[in-house]
Amino acid sequence: MAEARTANRPHPAAAALEEAVGVRPDAEATAVLVRAGGEHGSWSAAAGVADAATGEPARLHHRFRIGGVTKTFVAAVVLGLVDDGLTGLDEPVARHLPGLLPESVTVRMLLDHTSGLVDDSDVRYNDTPWFLRHRLDEFTPGQLIDLALRSPLDFAPGTRQQITRANYVIAGLLVERLTAGPYARAVEERVLRPLGLTGTSLPGTDPTIPGPHIRGYEDGTDVTEHSPTIHGAAGEMISTVPDLDRFLTALFGGELLTAGSLADMFRVPDVPYAKGGRAFCGAGLDSMTLPGGPTVWGMAGVVHGHLAGIGATRGLERRVVYMTAPRTRGTTRVPPPVQALLTAALGPVR
Repeated sequence: MAEARTANRPHPAAAALEEAVGVRPDAEATAVLVRAGGEHGSWSAAAGVADAATGEPARLHHRFRIGGVTKTFVAAVVLGLVDDGLTGLDEPVARHLPGLLPESVTVRMLLDHTSGLVDDSDVRYNDTPWFLRHRLDEFTPGQLIDLALRSPLDFAPGTRQQITRANYVIAGLLVERLTAGPYARAVEERVLRPLGLTGTSLPGTDPTIPGPHIRGYEDGTDVTEHSPTIHGAAGEMISTVPDLDRFLTALFGGELLTAGSLADMFRVPDVPYAKGGRAFCGAGLDSMTLPGGPTVWGMAGVVHGHLAGIGATRGLERRVVYMTAPRTRGTTRVPPPVQALLTAALGPVR
């Protein structure tokens, strides 16, 4: 077990953050990494072990899989292509990818999950026994979206919202058509290199995590090595806490997009969410109102072995980046320990 806590300036929520991080490893997680910052100070922690077998201490610079946070990178690239005039948010996807989707599905609908595509796939990512059997298999984007394309739309495009991985796999295909190259290259050229994110990568078909990293486990099985093609453009990326913090501040701070395109990331459609309540997803960012606190924006990524996330208030008054290495994959993107962490880092200053 290893523990490390640092603060550049006293953070008003340091005690609550300390409690939320806890002492790791324990029955819940082998490691937790956190960086909280903003106008009120900064605080970071690396608790637990990077490798349960060797006891290597977890460090803030260790790499991990970021899962769905990949969507925020992809959305930023698509919006950058909009800024360059290569497409428009209200253009039909079919204008660039003929025959793939109905004409009524627009680029915006992919990014804010209002396309109507079903939330289903032959690649049963959420089925742990299936995942453990197939985690080293390679899958094509076509395999990831085949069932969604063969199935009737769940609802008329633009009338409801439903988070669907196929939306972002198709967004990756759109980037490739618009740039005449791999979507990974567009992410590297438009985001990673300009921001100096040297710990962030798109592994393609490589099942390993390069460099020092946090190992991930699923019910006692080491699942650190698994095929990124299971996730594709909806979740294949690898990063670090410092890199994600830099990306978050650059994105919200207007370094990557025009003011108009950045505003589109925060624009939530006024429609119902398919499973109840109201829509909460913008273009690559989700919104959440904390108990007694402000509305915050970010993204959570759940993969087997790692649960990562970014979040901030719109003006970056408060922000947080985190990673937990849970003992088992849960059924929610924001389990109670992460909710406590977000509330401590992003809630009202007391």
